[in-house]
Amino acid sequence: MSQLYKKIYLDLLEDIKNGTLKTGDKIPSENELAEKFNVSRITTKKALDMLAQRNIIERYRGKGSYVSDINNATINSTGDNLNNTFLVDSNSKQELVGFILPGFGNDYGPKLLDSIEKRCSELNFSMVMKQTLGIPELEEKAISSLVNVGVKGLIICPSPGKHYNNALLRLVIENYPLVLVDRYLTGIPSSSVCINNKQAAVELTNYMLELGHEHIAYLSPATGGTSSLEDRLMGFHVAMAEKGVRIKPDTILQDIKSTLKNSSNSNLKKLKINDKDRNDICKLIENNPEITAFITSEYLVAVLLYEVLESLGKKVPEDYSIACFDSPTDLIDEPLFTHVMQDEEKMGCHAVDILIKHIQENDMTPIHSEVGFKIINGRSTQSKTKKAKLI
Repeated sequence: MSQLYKKIYLDLLEDIKNGTLKTGDKIPSENELAEKFNVSRITTKKALDMLAQRNIIERYRGKGSYVSDINNATINSTGDNLNNTFLVDSNSKQELVGFILPGFGNDYGPKLLDSIEKRCSELNFSMVMKQTLGIPELEEKAISSLVNVGVKGLIICPSPGKHYNNALLRLVIENYPLVLVDRYLTGIPSSSVCINNKQAAVELTNYMLELGHEHIAYLSPATGGTSSLEDRLMGFHVAMAEKGVRIKPDTILQDIKSTLKNSSNSNLKKLKINDKDRNDICKLIENNPEITAFITSEYLVAVLLYEVLESLGKKVPEDYSIACFDSPTDLIDEPLFTHVMQDEEKMGCHAVDILIKHIQENDMTPIHSEVGFKIINGRSTQSKTKKAKLI
């Protein structure tokens, strides 16, 4: 990128030196220069910022850039010291952006983090990360601390819950450069990047229905205020309705608590199960013997369910099939759980690109970007027909 912004810098400097651009003349905008030189706005912004830093042009927010009242001796001196100018600039401190998330494990997060960090590096930004453990108070502290440090913008995966913390709402109100990942704020205009969770749930439910599982139960933490969980539940209802399948109210559990304070790094034998969750699942199974499959809104809920079924002497997938959202990959065998795999790499790249646009344009309209997903077959599902033959 350095040669590109250097060329733009030199061309504009030459136009000023030879009088093509005179004192008070307006410099072409970042967009116009980007189109002319076939580069990104980040590159043109860097060239114009360097000219402004050396008082060759003056930049006015909302109005543009203009040639300063500067004498030829100063301009010539700038040209003579060009090599030192770019040497100093190449060693200058990168600007910071912040990334805040509840936490991550081997089912979801590492690829997203890696993608954000790489994209920031490509665009000459450095990333600072903070984890909140899904606790709103820690999220508010993380936002305040990063803003105080001087980050230029924030990428946030909000903590689940019905209420958004005040620090996050202030950022939206003040038009602070902000992009949400994995979810969006219902009714609040802010940029976001996520999959189409409703459609993903429709496709995951159809996958189970096509295996012959007509009676499917659904498990999730409380969905209130968390757009991804709300959309997944809605997608489940839509898919079942389209197939004309009636859902019994007591086959949907929406208040799973055991997973709320657990890290996704937990393995199948370390998840502490809330007694109420265990009793609710056991009651669901006892009262609904026709159930042959489960869909869970999150990986750890699938882990919890697996443990409860195992404690009851049930086998997966022989007795029950399980599908979920997100799951660790297995480099040797199929993953344990059939699941929706989100395109974390694109999610991270899109989040950074949108954030940079917000940093560059104060009054930019919020953007909602959707990335792709795949249904990955695992060892936790099999057809109902195969189950019947085994019996």
